[in-house]
Amino acid sequence: MAGPRTLKIGFSREKTRHSGLLLAATALFFLSLMGLGTTALHIRANAEAPPEANPPVSVTARVADFSDGYTVAERFAGRLEPARETELAFERSGLVTEILYDEGDHVTADAVVARLDTDKLKAERSRLEAQRGELEARLELAKATLGRQQALATKGWQSEQRHDEARFNVIELRSALERVDASLNAIDIDLRKSELLAPYGGKVAARHLDEGAVVNAGAAVIELLEAGAAHVRVGVSVEAAESLDRSETYQLAAGERTFKGRLISKRPDLQTGTRTVTALFEAAGAEDVPFGEIVELVLQRPIPEPGLWLPVSALSEGRKGLWTVFTVVDRDGHSVIAREAVEILHVEGEKVFARGTIQPGAQIVMAGTNRIIPGQKVALAGAD
Repeated sequence: MAGPRTLKIGFSREKTRHSGLLLAATALFFLSLMGLGTTALHIRANAEAPPEANPPVSVTARVADFSDGYTVAERFAGRLEPARETELAFERSGLVTEILYDEGDHVTADAVVARLDTDKLKAERSRLEAQRGELEARLELAKATLGRQQALATKGWQSEQRHDEARFNVIELRSALERVDASLNAIDIDLRKSELLAPYGGKVAARHLDEGAVVNAGAAVIELLEAGAAHVRVGVSVEAAESLDRSETYQLAAGERTFKGRLISKRPDLQTGTRTVTALFEAAGAEDVPFGEIVELVLQRPIPEPGLWLPVSALSEGRKGLWTVFTVVDRDGHSVIAREAVEILHVEGEKVFARGTIQPGAQIVMAGTNRIIPGQKVALAGAD
């Protein structure tokens, strides 16, 4: 029984020794491959030149653009209004029988806008015409009587009294005729005044009455705005008012629309509430802009302040409200970053006008200031 058991244990030990040798051979093979790979990487690395430790950063620079000053576009708000605006009214009272225009209608100059009832005026005129005819007949009789009295007086058959009575009767009747003619003329004036005429061409802004209304003299019937030339009334600062000239043309803007304007007049006093001077401009080319629209007067005012123009991308925030700009200077044959302080005087879109410690001819970094620091070596990618 002991023999077979010993054989089995020997066989197991032989199998274990064989597996260990196999594992050792496999490990040795993989270690050899790793050694070969490392050797190849070293050979490849030695074949290429090592990169520079801190290569210069590429920047774009431009020569400083200095100027003796800048121009400020000042904007002052105003209102577009018609050159003339009138509340049309009758000069006499009466019954309104006809209104010929509605709001928004175009009216030509001297066109009849409204009418009053004229029946009483026509009746009065007929009465005066009849009275005039009666006076004319009496005057003819008085003239004939005066002629007979003059003939009798020359023969001595008539007294001076009767002759004078006949003569003054003619004078009286002629004066009565003149009074009637004056009354007829007054009636004709009232008849003409019974028609309300447009004093100029324009558009009806408002209609205050309708037919059938009884109006008093001076009561508004229609509001008429003159068409064509328009005015812009603007409140400007005292400094801007002093620069206005009637011979100049100024820019006016209503939303996206722009047009030209010429100064008509400016008031000599200040508006107490706004402390501005009221200026009146004649607007040319504003026919499509509705009256009452807000209009801006754009004035270009030069500011004589030396400085330079910079793009916003060239600015970096500094200390105590100042800004900094990076410049490229030559130091020991290398292009190196330097820092300069600037003060912003004016902003216009994506550029600013500033003054500071920058010297003429300096190369200013235009963008990418977040990638560089003072003293850093750089390479100029593009320079003006």
